[in-house]
Amino acid sequence: MSPLRFVACLLGVLAPLTAADAPGRRSAPTTSPPAAVALTDAKGTIDRLVDEHLAKAGVKPTPRTTDEQFLRRIYLDAAGRIPSYEETRAFLDSRASDKRSQLIAKLVGSPGWVSHQFNWWADLLRAETRMMNRYPGQPYLDWIKISLRENKPYDAMVRELLRAEGHALEKGHGATGYYVRDIGMPLDNMANTVQVFLGTRVACAQCHDHPTDVWKRHDFFEMAAYTASTQVRRDFSYAASGPGALKARREMGAQPPDVRNAFRQLGYTIGLRVEDSTKATIPLPHDYQYTDHKPGEAVPAHALFGDAATVKKGGDPRETYATWMTSPLNPRFTAVIANRMWKKVMGTGVVEPVDNFTDDTRAANPALFTYITKLMTDVGYDLRRFQQILFESETYQRSASRSEAVAGETYYFAGAMLRRLSAEQLWDSLLTLAIADPDALHGDTAEPLYAYYEANKDKTAQELMAMAIEMGSTRAKAGELQKEFAELRAKMANAAPGEIKALREQLKALGDKRQELMSGPNGDMTRYKGPNAKGKSGMAMLRASELPSPAPQGHFLRTFGQSDREVIENASTDPTVTQALSLLNGSLHADLMAATSPMMQAVARARDPREKVRTLFLAILSREPTPKELLLLQTHAQDAGVGTLGDVAWTLINSSEFKFLQ
Repeated sequence: MSPLRFVACLLGVLAPLTAADAPGRRSAPTTSPPAAVALTDAKGTIDRLVDEHLAKAGVKPTPRTTDEQFLRRIYLDAAGRIPSYEETRAFLDSRASDKRSQLIAKLVGSPGWVSHQFNWWADLLRAETRMMNRYPGQPYLDWIKISLRENKPYDAMVRELLRAEGHALEKGHGATGYYVRDIGMPLDNMANTVQVFLGTRVACAQCHDHPTDVWKRHDFFEMAAYTASTQVRRDFSYAASGPGALKARREMGAQPPDVRNAFRQLGYTIGLRVEDSTKATIPLPHDYQYTDHKPGEAVPAHALFGDAATVKKGGDPRETYATWMTSPLNPRFTAVIANRMWKKVMGTGVVEPVDNFTDDTRAANPALFTYITKLMTDVGYDLRRFQQILFESETYQRSASRSEAVAGETYYFAGAMLRRLSAEQLWDSLLTLAIADPDALHGDTAEPLYAYYEANKDKTAQELMAMAIEMGSTRAKAGELQKEFAELRAKMANAAPGEIKALREQLKALGDKRQELMSGPNGDMTRYKGPNAKGKSGMAMLRASELPSPAPQGHFLRTFGQSDREVIENASTDPTVTQALSLLNGSLHADLMAATSPMMQAVARARDPREKVRTLFLAILSREPTPKELLLLQTHAQDAGVGTLGDVAWTLINSSEFKFLQ
């Protein structure tokens, strides 16, 4: 690291950062649908309720954001990235009186909004490119993106998830990933569903009565009965009939392991499906330990609270379950998503934690909480519109508050909470500096999987066995190539300097050949294939939403806390030494400082060192430098050398200001 970069980071020459009533349980009364309100007045109502609460507590709101502060914040909150240099200049140079509203409307309808929302949903739903390390998850990821792109109402999205059935690789069935994600763990799936959509933690009630809440083990199994008949199948029982089927099964048992494994993978792709029946009961487990019921006793489906949602004889239990779950009369469904959206925009929920509502839960601002819950139904569960209203409010547009939300203490929303960027926001912001129009580039989609399914879905058991034999042969060849690759690498360690180039070319040829084999129809269709275009760093220059979900270990995203998708909302924004080293010395440096990067192209167009420094500040921090910053840094950029300007850029990127949303 250069002396300038080191000294600037240590001495802090950059400008300093500027700165819970809950619905009840089963006995809670149902409520009437909210009266219609003028949505144009909604932001004013929010501000009034917040200001009244602040005044009552004697807390002063923070000042309104400057245009520079607002610009950076709204891009990060609505589009998941910082604005480009051109976008920054366009907004700051505009004299339109309603330019903030215009920008909000533009961003919430942009591809960037879909990308940013997807990252949030993928964390919440634990969506993976390769589920359980074996099942194709791309159709599920595509379903989430398409739902967001179409602005599908939230209640409709949840109903589709809960009612999903059919072949997982058939186009239009991506929502089946919700059950495939928890294959073999139906009780965990129910616990996750209640936590995500009802903000209630009942997982421990799988094994015993909840120690700190009202839920009994019997209550949990009543809920689990709704999906007791839902099965995730991964075989060809639907095609294993007719003459030759029994013979094919016998022959498969005699095949070598590579072929048997290939046949199993065909079940994980072509044969993967969600099936249902009308069963609406579940037996209590053999270790049921309470005297109110007996082990093995059949428990009928019953909702945790509100309407009992009884399944009619011969009716569809999951239809009843999904209808009850997403009803506006459900005492928690609407409140939980309104609270989650508020937290996403403002930094903390009106109720915290957002997923642990109990009878003792109280909102930080009860009147506000009641209002945003009604507002969610008023907008018809349109999450885009709901967020737009929040963005329009003065509450959101106030400068950041340094106050932290502390458990047990009231948070007054004097301003949006100061917070660190997520891994995805940081990565996508760096891409904005490195490549033009990052929203235009896309990674994998499920289309090849859909085509693969359509081409093979009607094959007989014997034809599927023949496919497995071909796949086994392909994998055996790939294994041999891998062995040759390892031997060649070992040979390189002791090779003479003059042999290195030829050996590298051989290694590349072997790697390309193996990749071609495994990427074909006889390879592994469950794995992310990825784009061919990569940056100077060797990394795929795609937004986080277009990369594997989650990114592989060691990737920038994982280093900065991206969720591993193992549990609900498992991302982290805690700083680490590894993160600091990654930003200071990471491989993205080459892409950011390349003459072709949008950031450096903007710098090249600037006339003199003073303007070049101003350009870097506007491109990276979305603001003008202070007089002190400008004086210090332009002195080091008098020769306008790329290396010196690169040091200035890297200093700004490594600053706390860049890594925080204020």
